[in-house]
Amino acid sequence: MSALTSQFVRRGVDVAYANFQAQDPDKKPPSGLQVLGLVLTALVLSLAMFSVEYTYNCVIATLAAIEDSNPDIYIRVDGDDINKPVDPNSPEPQPEVVDHPAPVTSKLRRAVKHLRSRGGFWSRFRGLSMYIVIGLAHSFLVGVMPIPITSFLGQIIVQPLVSVILSTWHMAWVHIVISEPSPKRFWQRIPSYRTFLKIAPAAALESVLTCAALLLPLAIAKAAGWINMEPDMDHAASDMFHYLAVSALPALLSFLISIPGRVIFIRVAASMLPEENETIVPFDRSFGGKVEPSIVGGSGKIGLLDAWNTFDWAGRVRFVKVIAKALAIEAALVVLAVVALVVQFAAMPSNTDSPKEVPPQ
Repeated sequence: MSALTSQFVRRGVDVAYANFQAQDPDKKPPSGLQVLGLVLTALVLSLAMFSVEYTYNCVIATLAAIEDSNPDIYIRVDGDDINKPVDPNSPEPQPEVVDHPAPVTSKLRRAVKHLRSRGGFWSRFRGLSMYIVIGLAHSFLVGVMPIPITSFLGQIIVQPLVSVILSTWHMAWVHIVISEPSPKRFWQRIPSYRTFLKIAPAAALESVLTCAALLLPLAIAKAAGWINMEPDMDHAASDMFHYLAVSALPALLSFLISIPGRVIFIRVAASMLPEENETIVPFDRSFGGKVEPSIVGGSGKIGLLDAWNTFDWAGRVRFVKVIAKALAIEAALVVLAVVALVVQFAAMPSNTDSPKEVPPQ
């Protein structure tokens, strides 16, 4: 998705630059307080968007991808009454005993409460250091590749290649997110490159499917002249909206196809979690007996097809619900951001000077 995001950012800059160029020199520039208000609004809403994206769409979705829907041992979430033991000697009416409590990731609030009980308030950002390093490394590697970001066909090769190169780093991030807090630093959690050949196919599958579904239709649209890749200062805003409209269907297709690819990568990475690390949600390390430990001559990981087939229907529904709820919250924040910024822009003065007096005739 980084290629599409880069295009959106670039076209947003084009629009801002076009509006700046088109400004009337007689218009009064915004005051320092107004500029500060815009910056603070954008900053606060950006942080809120990132918090929702990382906590729900990254951390909780990853936990949902590995959580066992019917484990032998359930994890009690503090404050969840359905999991409290029943006292037979109590004279008060007893609540109904639930043999199979809901999974931790069945509700966002329940999942956040569980994370907080494991590591405090900031546990919702577990793995953030590793995540930032991966993002910076990904941007650097894409930048040094001799293929421009505007080349959609070229990015179908570049993006999967970079994802494969960083696959062990991404695997370390999955391990940090799903396991109990560790005294090790995040870079110490990166597995050796002996595991590279085991995780690289899963990373390649996820990235190729996602990028091909998004960038191939955009490449066709570019060749047909449906989108303009060259900045046009006179039509920057209309070009950006046209680009968004053309890319909407490929983006939706890419999102839908990315779901199984993402689940497969997470579950393959989780299958190689070191034995000394305990997960924070119920997790079947054997994947129903599909994983043969390397100590007895097995691969020590789940296969790509088995990673998806062992993910039961309840888990798939739970995973999609987490992502859908996260997207709904993000959409609401986008609307709020647009309204807040439009109101602040509308409140800005329009002219520097008062209307000039017409001299008497």
